[in-house]
Amino acid sequence: MATYEHWRIERWDTPISDVVSVAMASLFDSDGTLRITLEAARESGRPRWEFVFDSYPGYRNLLEEFRLQLWGHLDETGQRCGNTFCVTNSPWIEALRKHEGVFAHYYPKIAHYVILTEDDVIEILSPEAPSVNSLGSTPNDEARAGKSTVLYHPQDRDRLRVMFPHLKRGNDDV
Repeated sequence: MATYEHWRIERWDTPISDVVSVAMASLFDSDGTLRITLEAARESGRPRWEFVFDSYPGYRNLLEEFRLQLWGHLDETGQRCGNTFCVTNSPWIEALRKHEGVFAHYYPKIAHYVILTEDDVIEILSPEAPSVNSLGSTPNDEARAGKSTVLYHPQDRDRLRVMFPHLKRGNDDV
């Protein structure tokens, strides 16, 4: 598991930086282009944006529940700054420079971008910021983006009351 104790975060202002709930609709890696579509699933019209990286030597995506150390580090150091940020002293970049000699030659200047969603933490290495395009509202017949059902208190209290007995019953045998 990664350690975050030395991460220094810088806010990366994007249209989703301060959206309360963002979900990934798709991540498409093809023909040297990385396209990440994100949806504000709880906002009216469910607006979507596409982040397009034209040059990126690497990216990784991990479920957000496996980033608990990251959340702790951001809270402890007062670095929570929205859903998009850059790691200014990236250990990932430093490791590549140290262990992969040609990396520094091809990418003398590169940034470590991070996109946080309800379900995913997406990290991208790129020498340039992506283009960010508004895709407008999501069609009503299209399923909500994301991998999980996220219930927020207090708006979802009634739904939680209905689900809890079922969940409890399902675990009685454990």
